[in-house]
Amino acid sequence: MQSDKPEQTEPEGPGATSGAVEEKAPSDAGRAVSAKPGGVSAVAVLWTFGKCLGALLPVYLAGYYRVSTSLLVCGMMVYTGWKHAREAKEERLRSAIRLLDDEEDYASTKVSKIKRDLPAWVNFPDVEKVEWLNKVLQQVWPFVGQYMEKLLVETIAPSLRASSNHLQTLSFTKVDMGDKAMKVVGIKAHTENDKGQVLLDLYISYVGNAEINVEVKRYFCKAGVKGIQLHGMMRVILEPLIGDVPIVGAVTMFFIRRPKLDINWTGLTNLLDVPGLNVMSDSMIMDAIASFLVLPNRLVVPLVPGLHVAQLRCPLPRGVVRIHLLEAQNLAAKDSYVKGVMAGLSDPYAILRVGPQTFTSKHIDNTDSPKWGEMYEVIVHEVPGQELEVEVYDKDPDKDDFLGRTTLDLGIVKKCIAVDDWFTLKETSSGRVHFRLEWLALLPNTEQLEQVLKRNESVTSTTSKPPSSAILVVYLDKAEALPMKKGNKEPNPMVQISVQNDTRDSKICYTTVSPEWEEAFTFFIQDPQKQDISVQVKDATDRAQTLGSLTIPLSRLLANANLSLDQWFQLENSGSASRIYVNAVLRVLWLDEDRISSDVSSNLAAGLSKQLAQQTSPHPSFATEGLLRIHLLAGQNLIPKDNLMGGMVKGKSDPYVKINIGGETFTSQVIKGNLNPTWNEMYEVILTQLPGQDLRLEVFDKDVDIKDDFMGRLKISLKDIIDSQYIDQWYTLGDVKSGRVHLVLEWVPTSSEPDRLDQVLQFHSRQSYQNKAVPSAGLLFVFVEQADGLPLKKSGKDPKVGVEFTLGKMSRKTTVCDRTTSPKWNEAFCFRLRDPRDDVLIVKLSHSWTLPLGSLVVPIRELLSEPELVLDQWFHLDGASPESQILLRTELKMLIPTKCPGAPEKAKVTAASDPAPAKRKQETDTVLRSSSVDTPPVETIVSSVDLDEEVNVKKTAVDVNEDKMEESPSPAITQPPHTSPDLTFASEGLLRIILLEAQSLIAKDNLMGGMKKGKSDPYAKISVGEVVFKSAVVKENLDPVWNELYEVVLRPSSGQDVQLELYDKDMDKDDFLGRFKVSVSYIIQSQFIDQWFTLNDVKSGRVRLILEWVPTVSHNDNLDQVMQLQSLQSYQNKAVPSAALLFVYVDRAHSLPFKKSGKEPKAGAELVFGGTTYRTQVCDRSRSPQWSEAFHFVVHDPKDEMLIVKLSSAWDQPMGSLVLPVRALLSEQQLVLDQWMHLDGALPESEILLRAELKILDTRMTEFPKPSGSKKEVLITPAENTEKKFKVEEKSSKLPTDESSSVSDQPAHHEAKVNTFPSAKVTEEPTKKDEHPTQSAVKGDFDPPRVQTESTGLGDLAQATVTSLPTDTVASTEVTEIPKVGPSLPPHTVPGPNFGKEGVLRIHLLEAQNLVAKDNLMGGMVKGKSDPYVKISVGSNTFKSHVIKENLNPTWNEMYEVVLSGHSDQDIKFEAFDKDMDSDDFLGRFSVKLSEVIRSQYTDQWFTLKDVKSGRVHLILEWVPTVSNTHRLEQVLQLPSLQSYQNKAVPSAALLFVYIEAAHSLPLKKSGKEPKAGAELALGETTYKTKLCDRSANPQWEESFYFLIQDPKRQILVVKLSSGWDQPMGSLVVTVKELLAEPQLVLDQWFPLDGASPDSQILLRAELKILNSKMVDMIGAGTLPCAAPGPGNGQVKLSVSYASRERKLIVIVHACRGLLSQSKDGIDSYVSLMLLPDKSKATKKKTAVKKKDLNPEFNERFEYDLPEDETRFRRLGVSVKNNSASFRSRDVVGQVQIDLAQIDLKSGITDWFTLNDEAE
Repeated sequence: MQSDKPEQTEPEGPGATSGAVEEKAPSDAGRAVSAKPGGVSAVAVLWTFGKCLGALLPVYLAGYYRVSTSLLVCGMMVYTGWKHAREAKEERLRSAIRLLDDEEDYASTKVSKIKRDLPAWVNFPDVEKVEWLNKVLQQVWPFVGQYMEKLLVETIAPSLRASSNHLQTLSFTKVDMGDKAMKVVGIKAHTENDKGQVLLDLYISYVGNAEINVEVKRYFCKAGVKGIQLHGMMRVILEPLIGDVPIVGAVTMFFIRRPKLDINWTGLTNLLDVPGLNVMSDSMIMDAIASFLVLPNRLVVPLVPGLHVAQLRCPLPRGVVRIHLLEAQNLAAKDSYVKGVMAGLSDPYAILRVGPQTFTSKHIDNTDSPKWGEMYEVIVHEVPGQELEVEVYDKDPDKDDFLGRTTLDLGIVKKCIAVDDWFTLKETSSGRVHFRLEWLALLPNTEQLEQVLKRNESVTSTTSKPPSSAILVVYLDKAEALPMKKGNKEPNPMVQISVQNDTRDSKICYTTVSPEWEEAFTFFIQDPQKQDISVQVKDATDRAQTLGSLTIPLSRLLANANLSLDQWFQLENSGSASRIYVNAVLRVLWLDEDRISSDVSSNLAAGLSKQLAQQTSPHPSFATEGLLRIHLLAGQNLIPKDNLMGGMVKGKSDPYVKINIGGETFTSQVIKGNLNPTWNEMYEVILTQLPGQDLRLEVFDKDVDIKDDFMGRLKISLKDIIDSQYIDQWYTLGDVKSGRVHLVLEWVPTSSEPDRLDQVLQFHSRQSYQNKAVPSAGLLFVFVEQADGLPLKKSGKDPKVGVEFTLGKMSRKTTVCDRTTSPKWNEAFCFRLRDPRDDVLIVKLSHSWTLPLGSLVVPIRELLSEPELVLDQWFHLDGASPESQILLRTELKMLIPTKCPGAPEKAKVTAASDPAPAKRKQETDTVLRSSSVDTPPVETIVSSVDLDEEVNVKKTAVDVNEDKMEESPSPAITQPPHTSPDLTFASEGLLRIILLEAQSLIAKDNLMGGMKKGKSDPYAKISVGEVVFKSAVVKENLDPVWNELYEVVLRPSSGQDVQLELYDKDMDKDDFLGRFKVSVSYIIQSQFIDQWFTLNDVKSGRVRLILEWVPTVSHNDNLDQVMQLQSLQSYQNKAVPSAALLFVYVDRAHSLPFKKSGKEPKAGAELVFGGTTYRTQVCDRSRSPQWSEAFHFVVHDPKDEMLIVKLSSAWDQPMGSLVLPVRALLSEQQLVLDQWMHLDGALPESEILLRAELKILDTRMTEFPKPSGSKKEVLITPAENTEKKFKVEEKSSKLPTDESSSVSDQPAHHEAKVNTFPSAKVTEEPTKKDEHPTQSAVKGDFDPPRVQTESTGLGDLAQATVTSLPTDTVASTEVTEIPKVGPSLPPHTVPGPNFGKEGVLRIHLLEAQNLVAKDNLMGGMVKGKSDPYVKISVGSNTFKSHVIKENLNPTWNEMYEVVLSGHSDQDIKFEAFDKDMDSDDFLGRFSVKLSEVIRSQYTDQWFTLKDVKSGRVHLILEWVPTVSNTHRLEQVLQLPSLQSYQNKAVPSAALLFVYIEAAHSLPLKKSGKEPKAGAELALGETTYKTKLCDRSANPQWEESFYFLIQDPKRQILVVKLSSGWDQPMGSLVVTVKELLAEPQLVLDQWFPLDGASPDSQILLRAELKILNSKMVDMIGAGTLPCAAPGPGNGQVKLSVSYASRERKLIVIVHACRGLLSQSKDGIDSYVSLMLLPDKSKATKKKTAVKKKDLNPEFNERFEYDLPEDETRFRRLGVSVKNNSASFRSRDVVGQVQIDLAQIDLKSGITDWFTLNDEAE
């Protein structure tokens, strides 16, 4: 670059550039001319002539061929556009190159200027410049060009030439990467993420003059690229970090957002610069780049071998963000009318983007403040980095107008968990959008799944998609041995993966039967318990041809550890060897609301300071109104108005009713096509008793086009209703030929006594109406007289005050007074109350209804405890001045219905005579169909024999006593009291099949062309009628062991067989290994068969089966024994033996509700039991359907399972349901329920008649079969005879010595043990004589049927041991000589002398004083403070306290525990530091001898800091001794509830010492080798592992461990044995609670292992030591340290109740007192409520903020929509928070959780609750 060149700061535009080019061109031309002789060149003249001819030739040809001029003009326009785009692109490239050349000078000039303007301490550490890296890139760039040239010429070009015949002459004629290297503008390093990775953001800018030309000589085609621009931010992840060179295992690169790309084409590709094509070409190239370099795609470069690249290429997302698009405000108005003369609004909608995920909201017409209320869920792959981009548009018919945009970094959402805020729109004049964003973490377990599902039920959104409870990531790896296409061609396989309605397609792998896709797909899951993964492998050329399919229930993932499946899956409907490798990972979406930071608006605290007149002076007419209740039941004989065919055919009407009284009008619903409609609607109106008022009723026929037709009217005097109090009567319509209406009119009496409230609410709960009306339980009269001391306006003027009263959805307003701070109104209002215990009156004062002046909340519950139910006083206003008050009177009047039991006797009941006695029968039927009157005024009995007989009225409602009134009316037609099933009902039985093992099978898998004999991979198919079971495949075994259980319910009949077929699993067609059949009748006759069955149609082979026909009994005497045996059995196929059979006979139903259209339903019943569902037939239209159908279900646990019966009309409209717990049958005689049962969710009289019969399975599985390895018989022992005496017979000396026996070696102190049922042991035959276990044969005093079987080499296959026999059974057992073949086992462990000698050191870090100030300001001129924290070191254990900001006298209140040996000579070291951004400053140190702490047991002392000028630390050091008894356990367990620590530590209650010595008879590995056994011990979150032993089935460890126990009554020790930590070998669960009942709290014995062989055992010692803390003695003395001062962290006063009518939980926050504060000025407190376990936004509510007040008053009411039956599962979480807390400090003052199940919500509770650091 020349020195005299002027400095270029930025490109000056096309003009400047073209000028520069023009100046340079003449100089070049001059040099060229000087080199040649003068004169005119003939070649130049010819070239100029040729160009002119070429330009005019198209015009001439167009005229010659009479081509339309428009085509010529179009071509010229295309050429002009191309030229313009081409020149603009070249100019951009030149400008960018010039700017790049001058960037260094420009940047240095600018930076030097900035440095002069800014102070020296300012730096920019976020993004760092890396000029050294750019210099390196510039240095190596020529070599990059050489590599690219070599790559293109030697690798890519040959592959392109080979790909097509048309490209055989293709070559790269020029490859020049230019001299402009790629630049890294800046690098940002992220340190807040995983420590196992390095996260870098590279801001890349490449403005290159690269030139690449390609030529295809065959077609004389040239093309290329000359100049590329690429700008973007690339994220580079270096992971995993390893402890070996090269330190980094792999490099992962990707763009979070699409980079900006600009390409300058040359040659034939110039066409891509044509307008329209240039955008398309660039976007296509960007799509290609995005397919492997833009999220969620990644480029992974492994640097070391053996990495799982798939996990790096497709990692799990970081999380999910749930976006609630709520609303917007003040959007710009884009729609105008009359050509812009009249301004309109907009039709806004929003577009949301997160990476490639895009969502578009619905548009809201004609508004600038739309309310969307929509919810979306997006997957976040990288945070920080990914952003939410929002654009708002105005919907228009042509082009939508832009209304603004905004962005949000999703890293903020992850940090805050939830963000609920308004976001201002940019690039627009006005507008903001309201979002709530929630960060959903990914949990690898199902502990919170049920809570998430319940919480999602309360999430509301206008979008149809429900919230997700989990995400599913499916990594599609590869497939093998796919079938060929038709014509034996290789397919082009692709995969369709579907979850519910969401389907994704994989890429296509061409012409292969073993494709590799290596793709990941992510799905949102609503309920993982009910959804499946469907995998379809298809041929891309013919999607109709399926190459294989696979279905994976998500429940399989829920049952697996870490919620994942990573394995091969056999494809169905495919080749025999076709399989696919899939890795499916499920993660539960969890919103951690405990970490949500709250931000609410603040209001001024209100106080009391002024007293005025005490009571109001209302008018005498105040509170004299009453309530008229109108019940519109039905109509009859209405006039038909809808005639057809011009009146020739008489039609019907669509009647509805209008009722007018007291200025209010009620309109009923329209009943379609009915002259005898049933409305069943209720209306209420508050009226005065002034004379002259009438109730007017009119009936109309609803028409679509013309005016509604009149069908009659009537008028009733209000005075007559008040005099009669209660009228139930048919009224004839006037002004029409016929028609009458049935009304119930009631003037409801009032009372000032609250005693009848519960009775009234119960009476109302039994009523239901079609218009969903709820009867009122009371009237609230409010008289507002005046207010005083109201605040002035901001302008200083007096306000114009009005009062608004709100109760539920009702609102009333007073007049607006003239300007004054003491307005007077003297106005009265009346409100209807549904439940006075739940309703709340809200009073709001405002200036002209715009400026709030204060508010008041009056719970109606408070009136119930007042005399005469009246409150008349001055009330202080919230949110106003301390002296602001309002004087009002609230008076409650209870409404006592006439029909309510115990109603006043003076109430009259009028039953008017029927004006049409001839139609009495029709009337009666209509009355019976009404569903809302609990006790009809006339009880009518209709004969079921002759319906034409006259109906006899037996008695009126006045004569009905109270007991009869509470009963629902009986059906009109006599119903049978019980069902009448046929004789075959409940005659089915259960056939249980146990497939144990096989022997001597034929070898089908031969090797080396049959020269070498191989083995087989056998599996079994068992068929019983149409039921087919398929066993697992046992690899390479001619003596396989399955141990699988199958059950089938059968009705015995002739000709039934159990057929078993064996096959060898092969890749193509499975080979036949034999078959046999067993008659079902033979099984039923024998009851129990344990036998070897020889295989037919093959040379050799036999199978061992246990076949049992399980008899049933109708009593539950042996149910507990059946359940116990069920829990002890385990099978390889995870089958659970059934305990009972449930038979259900659905007979009929009656009085079902009508459909919404008024028609009778087509009723069907659906029966759901666990995962089994049956449906009855759908009956014809009837309210009393009859099915007479029977069903049966298999019951595993009668005490927990339940039957659900759902009735619906044609399976779409619910008609009611019934829940029948099976345990209810256990208390019934003969275990049978046969009766009418009421339906929930239907009419009060709706019932269903069904019979539920339970049959307990009286299994003979307690009759143990003969062991395989012995020729002696083991007698079959029934369960009911287990207490009989047994003899152990001596083993016959004639047994062959090489046969294995069945009972494993036992310790020297033998106990008699009874073999009961088959277990899950799978072992191989021992090869050494000394490995053979001993055997004992058991013979009882009885002689049941015996099954003669042969001997096997797997004698202990079907053996288990029951050790819980009665003591007398064991004592009376005679044991003869038992030969011992193997070595005897030690009965107990032998731990070392130091086992269990450790103790607990408890360190309480309380506070510090006079610490040194290290944070000085202004260069040390101003003395600052410090941010202290403490490091505590005890041996290898290190603890670090939290940082206290800017405090020289900090209070930590933290506790740490460490387990140490009491004989160790260690020091406890303490160091204090000041937390700084760079290096932390030293604040002092000291140390304490551990031996001194042990000697003193308890030390409470201030320790002076050393090596500093000042400072001391307050500590409590306690060496906690241990005891081996439980005398003080209850007191020790009180400590966690009485002490609280800032670090959430919980004092331990005990130490658990575990010594694991050895194991015995562990199962062999699948390969037949002995295992390398290791044991993993887990208790809570603490896990230890033993060493791995050498290969042995009897490993020895002799290792000890210890665990800290917080609650011995609840915690569990889990011991898992495995081979090499990958193949499970068995497990053991020891509840710590068991040790509490043992002497010396010790268990030392052999324990059998679950999930292993029957004789697999482990020898360990578990010893519990209770921590005898000295702090227990301080509880009674009141000197307990670290206890919260006063009652917890303060107290909060709450009222909690439940409104049954509104189905709402009501919470009133009254006040707080004694709140804790670290500052002298108090705190800005507010109360946050949350309904647990649901933590969604719908359950989170909060009060206003009270400034600087430790005893704030709130008096705010909150309501939750919550069914009453769900309250017992919920807890109310109450948190008092500090709104002024910094973002680093804790904002929670205290918390409390209230279990709603422990509260009488009906009567409610008002109490002070103590706040703790963390709710229990």
